[in-house]
Amino acid sequence: MKPSNPQPTAIADGVYQLPTGRGRFASHVYFVRSGQAWVLVDAGWPNADHAIAAAADSLFGADTPPAAIVLTHIHPDHTGAARGLARRWDVPVFIHPDELPQASGKLLDEYANPLDRRLLRPLQKVLPKGAMPATDLTAVVRPLDLAAGVPGLPDWRCVPTPGHTPGHVALFREADGVLLTGDAVLATDVNSPRGLLGRTPKASGPPWIATWDRPTAEASIGALARLRPRVLASGHGEVISGPAAARQLEGLAAASTGAASNAALPEGPAEYRSVAAVRVGGPEVMEVVRRRLRTPRRGEARVRVEACSVSAVDVQARNGLSTYPPTFPFVPGYAVVGVVDAVGAGVTAVTPGDRVVVMTEKGGYAEYVFVSSHPMMRVPDELDAGEAVVVALNYLVAHQALSRVARIRRGQAILILGAAGGIGTALVQLGQLLELRMYGVDLPAKHPWLVEHGVVPLDAKREDVASALQRLEPSGVDAVLDGAGGDWADTGLAVLRPGGVLVEYANPGSPRATLRLLARAARQNLVPKGKRIRLYGTTSWRLDRKPLMDAWATLYGLLEARRIRPVIADRFPLAGAGQAHARLERGDVVGNLVLMVPGEAPAAEAAGAT
Repeated sequence: MKPSNPQPTAIADGVYQLPTGRGRFASHVYFVRSGQAWVLVDAGWPNADHAIAAAADSLFGADTPPAAIVLTHIHPDHTGAARGLARRWDVPVFIHPDELPQASGKLLDEYANPLDRRLLRPLQKVLPKGAMPATDLTAVVRPLDLAAGVPGLPDWRCVPTPGHTPGHVALFREADGVLLTGDAVLATDVNSPRGLLGRTPKASGPPWIATWDRPTAEASIGALARLRPRVLASGHGEVISGPAAARQLEGLAAASTGAASNAALPEGPAEYRSVAAVRVGGPEVMEVVRRRLRTPRRGEARVRVEACSVSAVDVQARNGLSTYPPTFPFVPGYAVVGVVDAVGAGVTAVTPGDRVVVMTEKGGYAEYVFVSSHPMMRVPDELDAGEAVVVALNYLVAHQALSRVARIRRGQAILILGAAGGIGTALVQLGQLLELRMYGVDLPAKHPWLVEHGVVPLDAKREDVASALQRLEPSGVDAVLDGAGGDWADTGLAVLRPGGVLVEYANPGSPRATLRLLARAARQNLVPKGKRIRLYGTTSWRLDRKPLMDAWATLYGLLEARRIRPVIADRFPLAGAGQAHARLERGDVVGNLVLMVPGEAPAAEAAGAT
């Protein structure tokens, strides 16, 4: 009678292989005996827990759970049954510490591979919520202590093989040369049509379409080749035994573009820190997260961050209020200034050593960012990093709102809502260059700064603003620059002259609110020669980046000539991002807050507010 479950196969002394799934993409799990104990290596596809448990019972007895489950990496074809088996057997699941951020099962930008970026992430955006369920392992996983060896297997050692994923590991038993490679090396070629059609076992690289960092993965192949295994058992494909195992692995390493078989592999890429909002909430949800510093991919530049903007849009996104709500955990940070320290193949616009400004939109709260398609431009080395990053975002918004959207001319009158904030102070300084008549709404405590800079301060009550401007500008102002949003749109329209422009650049807070604002603008703009509502957002560069790049060139020229002087209320270290958010939310900031990345004590780990 044909068995209902696949049966484990002995591949070496005390080592058994079991396939889960079907066809070329069947994923193997391994049962490894050591003395009286045994360990499960990898956990196959989802729903494989019954087959794995049945195989374990046949090998070791029904009442003999493993000492541990060890995962080579976190991909769904290797972790699918891990949670169910861990609870069934009441045993821990061990993974490399660099895999821990992926344990929630969510797609994280820092760990995205080409398959994630090109297929899974776009699908996630269009499919109904819950259509792509994630397997959350956070309750059962523990970090591997590499110095302590493989849990439950004293005669094996853990070999770090980063690249396919940041914390991928292989397991090696030196006594007889048995190597469990996970997906660092496969025993079947899935990277070419010829390989997919063939059936001959062949040492091959990991599936590149699902690999996080190919150059590092190729270097890991070299590290495994130097072990000269006598049995090569991978996550996919048949076992390769005898002299062919070392010979094929050495040939693969020699052919890899990123590493020769005799190249020295470091212990792993250096770590870098970022600050993530781990869930919706207050400043206390900001946490320092450590990541592996990977090499740039094709078309990428790696930038060592000097300074990052802290903006209202960061705070709003942390609170879940955004036109494009983020997936948590996420790293805020809309713009950075830094130095290019490495580039991937095909990058010609910048070279290592160039100082640049980058419109990241998110991810800027970090020691390093990776730039491919987002706007990036060289800036002079002499500029102060904090001032330069303020110009990158807030002065850009101010410049575009005045010149491109409102089309303000010299000597006209404007009303600025939030006039002493980050964008407001930029509007004031640019307005001074145009000799504008300026009126500003903000808290009374900020009025002295407005008066000092030639702005007529107005109380923050909407009815008082309307009555004051009826007296001061009987014909109405030429433009209202609205960074407050909400009900201020009504007041803004009321104080405009006929033909004047209300420029909305505030974050509406949700997709629905954005649609309402767009609909209102469309209705308002149908009135011939009437008051208009025009919207501006920095994401417009996706349609045409030339206005942004031209504005940056103009603004950095003004900064270099000291014709604009960004107002910075305070500078925080990277780990102080939570404190910066708390300060911004208090509402008492005149000007800008920035994060300064260099010069921080490495022991600093607390990012939450105090």
